[in-house]
Amino acid sequence: MQNSRRQLTAHIPTVFSLPMRNQDILSRDNTQWMQGVSAIGIMLMHYVMMLESYPRAFNIIGSIGVAVFLFVSGFGINESYKSAGLKGYWRKRVLRVAVPYWMVLIFKMPFNEGFDPVTCLLNFTLIDSELWFVCFIVRLYAVYWLARKFMPKHTTKILAVFGVACVFMEQLVAEQAFSFFAGYMASEHYDKIRQWGKAKVAKIAACAFAYGTLFTVLKEFQFVRQYIGTLPFNIVLLNIKLPLAAAIIAAPYLMPQLRKLKAIGWMGKVSYEIYIVHYNFMPYITGLASIAKFTAISIAISAVFNKVNLRLKDSRQTLAALAAAAYAIICYTLACKYVMRVTDSFGYVCLAYALVLGLLFLFVSGGRINDDTRAKPVFWLALCALAVMMLAVQYHFDPEENLVDRWSAIANPLTALFNGEFPYLAETHLGGNASPFPVWMVFHIPFWALGNVGLSEIFTAILFILSVRRLLGCGAGIKATLLLGASINLWYETAVRSDLISNFLLLAAFVNLLLAKGVTFSTRPFLLSALAGLWLSTRLSTAFPLFIMFLPHWLKLPSAKKAATVLIVMAVFCATFAPLAVWDADSLFCAENNPFSLQSRQGRPADTVIMAVAAVVMALGWKGDVRKAIFFSAVALILLPVTAYGHNMYIYSNWTEIFNSKYDITYLDATLPFLITVMAWTSPRMEPNSSKRS
Repeated sequence: MQNSRRQLTAHIPTVFSLPMRNQDILSRDNTQWMQGVSAIGIMLMHYVMMLESYPRAFNIIGSIGVAVFLFVSGFGINESYKSAGLKGYWRKRVLRVAVPYWMVLIFKMPFNEGFDPVTCLLNFTLIDSELWFVCFIVRLYAVYWLARKFMPKHTTKILAVFGVACVFMEQLVAEQAFSFFAGYMASEHYDKIRQWGKAKVAKIAACAFAYGTLFTVLKEFQFVRQYIGTLPFNIVLLNIKLPLAAAIIAAPYLMPQLRKLKAIGWMGKVSYEIYIVHYNFMPYITGLASIAKFTAISIAISAVFNKVNLRLKDSRQTLAALAAAAYAIICYTLACKYVMRVTDSFGYVCLAYALVLGLLFLFVSGGRINDDTRAKPVFWLALCALAVMMLAVQYHFDPEENLVDRWSAIANPLTALFNGEFPYLAETHLGGNASPFPVWMVFHIPFWALGNVGLSEIFTAILFILSVRRLLGCGAGIKATLLLGASINLWYETAVRSDLISNFLLLAAFVNLLLAKGVTFSTRPFLLSALAGLWLSTRLSTAFPLFIMFLPHWLKLPSAKKAATVLIVMAVFCATFAPLAVWDADSLFCAENNPFSLQSRQGRPADTVIMAVAAVVMALGWKGDVRKAIFFSAVALILLPVTAYGHNMYIYSNWTEIFNSKYDITYLDATLPFLITVMAWTSPRMEPNSSKRS
């Protein structure tokens, strides 16, 4: 915004541009103070209500806070419309409301006692949720958008009718039926309201408070309480919450000294995060000490969460923030899987880890790491430290004792090959079968000769980080090193000498080097087609990032070249298997656990169709923004196991077995190199080195 005095952070913390001065009744400072008081009230009310001696009268504090939030939201959204119309309406709300809410749901899932797919779907689609307020405010946003979009002259009537309809709904909604509408009306008539003096504001607030108090007393009479859950009782509640909220709305205007309580104003900035975070700790409240502890934890998480969410709202950093969210969720999920096996306090450990990842992202995206004279030595020092630590971790564990056989699925077939035996007949150290394709096994020959195929992880990690440096500079290389080193997934893969992450570290390095050199499928179609065939002969899933990167350029080729490039990919891929097919075609193609069946066993035909459609949509959607192409590559690699596992869970109704060895969630590790590249590429203004040279 050009003028910071024209900003207002509403309850769903979207920044609205407002024509007001700081001393106006609904100025930014005042509304943030209101939200801060309300956030504290709601959080404490929810925590106190978990105590056995919970005083029922405490309920009203939280309800008043909700009324304030809705009022400010209605006011802010209409002021935003008056300033900028509906431009970016849903983008702002999805990034600022839905995405943080979805993240909280995902982080909470390991702590759920059971898993109901229907409940999960209702939560994620915001149709029904324990966080009822988020569902309600999204419905209000939808009604407002529909009214402004299709019947702007009748917006007031439509919102009023929706408010009436809310009176007939559940109690929590009914008692707030007109809070949002009141804020909207305040915006519609703000030119008059801002002219009110303090005396008039005080009189209106006092009358409203007295009115609400009268109905509060009325509500306590037995002849009224017998109607709890009915429409008459809802109407009584409707006359309580918003009128009482008038006192909080007027307070910072009538007593400006209240704004000197900076902590309350700051709480207003993170009010949405406090709401969606604190609710998850309610089951753990056991006494006053736990209230203090979880209040502090909620505020700490909300502070970091808010900073990340502000990155989401900033169009220059939205992509990096989305990548950071996916990165944190993937790392957190793997941490939960293994930490819960060693301690009952895994929740604290994993949440602390997620908090550290959030702080790390804020650090690398905050402009503190730049390409200056210090960057080069720091980069090489960090890279060497990472390599040494990976070596130490890898050689600390005896590979023969590992319960993961990806390393021996490469080492044992190579041993068999050099002993003159057909490689795909060799068993792993756990009695399994080999699935790596020929090019991937050939790539590992040097490491096998050194006695440790797991060294490929260290080699590819170094190559990947060097590719980021080559593409974006030393500063980005330092960021990539920190982010890769902070991932528990890397250390798990290193400890068990898995080749999975190596495959995609190498693929991401390949993509980065193409971008650094300015090579596209349009400029070198035949060479890249041949290389694509070789990549497919490492792992079939490498097809998705390559498809997303190459398809837009392939579509621009003449028809003859299009056909030729497809034939080259197929021919090179088949050629890598030709010697093995001549050697023992039956074992290669017909064995029950042949490499093709092992690489595709998790998926079903329907999954392939879904992935193909998603890949086409993403390939056509990046439109010249290579950061988006890299991000979409990560999304495709996330969808691959999620779609396959989700389909299997649906068929077999074993939703609670996500942390069971039956579902290998380490396949998500394939996305990390691409997510880290996007996170290191923190701003669209950061140009690739190829662009700088040109």
